[in-house]
Amino acid sequence: MGFNFLAPFILLLILSCGGMKQSGSEENLKDFQKLSELVNSREFEIENEWLMPLGGSMINLIGNPNYIRFKADSVDVFLPYFGVRQSGGGYGGNGGITYTGPVKDLEISEGAANKNIQLNFSGKHNSENLEFFITLYQGGSVTTLVSSSQRQSISYRGNVKPLPEEGQ
Repeated sequence: MGFNFLAPFILLLILSCGGMKQSGSEENLKDFQKLSELVNSREFEIENEWLMPLGGSMINLIGNPNYIRFKADSVDVFLPYFGVRQSGGGYGGNGGITYTGPVKDLEISEGAANKNIQLNFSGKHNSENLEFFITLYQGGSVTTLVSSSQRQSISYRGNVKPLPEEGQ
């Protein structure tokens, strides 16, 4: 698929750092069982506070729109991207990582001992193949690694919360 060969090493580095201290996450997500129920409901949103490009400095995303929204068997992704595009792409557009559609090749594994949940899935936007590796920690903090067929891998840190109820 042409994904960056460093992606597995970056993922291991992120996982070894463990969950980050959360700020403003939902109080009820401090219970691992509630986090597990939220993930299994597939009705949640991830909003990131930090972006970490490969070989670059961390970038604060607070105040910048970004999200990964799960709704049943589909996902809507909008993530800013700062890094190197290896091939493809065109002029125009937002330059970020976007995907809207079915959650393909979804794998969910719970690490009850470490109190985390690993969620992996893939998607395709135009000619770009995307792989998402998301780790959700007790307390609601999240790390996300995105590998692309056309860009360097990039990671994000943020928090998970339930989707707002309709009409809010």
